[in-house]
Formats: sequence, C-alpha cells, structure tokens
Amino acid sequence: MQTTETILSAIPALSDKERLVVVLVQSAEGSRLELRQQSYGEGLGWFTQSKVQMEPGQVAQLKNSLGQANGNGMSRLPKTFGQLSTPAWQPRLVQADSA
Repeated sequence: MQTTETILSAIPALSDKERLVVVLVQSAEGSRLELRQQSYGEGLGWFTQSKVQMEPGQVAQLKNSLGQANGNGMSRLPKTFGQLSTPAWQPRLVQADSA
C-alpha cells in the first residue's frame, strides 16, 4: 500500500497568506493525522512551514481534552474558542454573460 493523503480541512488564519491544514495520512504502517502550518508564496502557491504528526491515540486525547473543556460546566477555554469567525478568504459569486 502506498501512502495516501487526504485533506480533511483547511483552516484560514488572520492573514489570507497563512492557513492550518488538517491531513489524514494513511500507509501500510497505519494512519495518523498531520497539522500543517502553511504559507502562500507568489509563484510557489501553498507550502508547508511546519507540521505536527499525531497518532490515533493522541487525536483521541486531543478530542477528549477539547470536549471536556466545554462540557460539564468546567469550561477552561474562553468562549471565543467555540465561535467561528469570518474567515479571511470569502468565496465570491462571479457571473459571466453567455454569448
């Protein structure tokens, strides 16, 4: 089995030239999740600055940690962490007149 990568999410940052990409990496050795901090360069496109590899158990622990932070009245995270902000990039509706 060759290694396959599936982008699960691209999370925009405050700058439209920065983003966090969540990638599922699958290979014969197993599966893992990667968090990739990417920047955009003119003439280059998106490129990875750094990445964090997370094994399945680590992903489960992160999920549990975030779930506990907002559950059972024991919120340790600011409320803004649970709110989606308007992304830096917004899709635009473009209309082309037909010939």
